[in-house]
Amino acid sequence: QFSCKPSIQPSSPCTHQARVTRPIIQGKAQTREADVVREIKRGSMKEKWGLSLVYRMEDSRIELAVNKVSMFSPAAKAGIQTGDTILLINDWKVEAMEQIQAALNIFLAAGFSVNLGWIKTSNCLDEWGALDAI
Repeated sequence: QFSCKPSIQPSSPCTHQARVTRPIIQGKAQTREADVVREIKRGSMKEKWGLSLVYRMEDSRIELAVNKVSMFSPAAKAGIQTGDTILLINDWKVEAMEQIQAALNIFLAAGFSVNLGWIKTSNCLDEWGALDAI
């Protein structure tokens, strides 16, 4: 995060006043660290990753979990299992995002490979919102 806040005061120690790339967001939930981080590769753009995902908002953060993993898919080969919670997509923290569509866009924009980070969990996914299979 960028810790220097823009200011118009001449005595401000900030030297990048016009270029704040990531403002500090007050009151944002803490994010967790991934237990497993792996690069997942697919053979072609037509091949799917083999994941069916669900999501929910929990304590003002997005949680993205795996509802189903297709057999022999890139996700299955990487060791992702049903119930796992995805925390990172190409080094972007899912829990820090405000909208689920942002996480999906990062995932869908990943060409032949994507870096995923997840934790092994066994969440009950019954009341989570469903997403399209990717």
